[in-house]
Amino acid sequence: MHNAPFLENVLVHYGLVAVFVGALLEGDISVILAGVVAHLGFFDLRAAIVVGAGGGMVADVVCYGVGRARTATIRDSKIYRRVGPLVERLAARIGPWELALARFIYGTRIPSMLFWGVHGLPVVRFVALDFVGCVLWSSAFTSLGFIASDSVALLIGKVKRAEHWLLVSVLLVAAAVIAMRWWARRRTSALSARESKPSSKGCE
Repeated sequence: MHNAPFLENVLVHYGLVAVFVGALLEGDISVILAGVVAHLGFFDLRAAIVVGAGGGMVADVVCYGVGRARTATIRDSKIYRRVGPLVERLAARIGPWELALARFIYGTRIPSMLFWGVHGLPVVRFVALDFVGCVLWSSAFTSLGFIASDSVALLIGKVKRAEHWLLVSVLLVAAAVIAMRWWARRRTSALSARESKPSSKGCE
């Protein structure tokens, strides 16, 4: 929050170069503020969306490359151990399309890129899916900044809270799915045990 005025000034002075670097290094707040600055007329909104998506993609490709090159190290890292299980559950449910969702769930972007690098997702497929995710992300967040430029500080706070709530929702859904599967396995095991149990009457 307190970095927003500084980032906005940087975007005003350095234009689309700052948008690219901001999307590469920081992410959400930078592309929201790019929309604000575009609304002020310093550069075109469509250009900001394209450049923001490009910066985001470069960051993702770097993380993916690190995942492929340092698989063992990544698996033992703190960030992967903390968020990796969530990414794995999402990946199990929706497959590689989890990449397109990762930028909208707070805290899962970097672990997701590392995850797919560790698991050896083909480069071409990674780039294609990440391109979709980055374009959607940059379009949504830059447009939010453009539309709500008069209350950008409030907007940034709402976006961060929304991401946290989305993360909580995903965790709750994942927990519910795990609980249902556990219950189904127990019920199946109980039924199987009942069917395999010898009849108490026996043969006389």
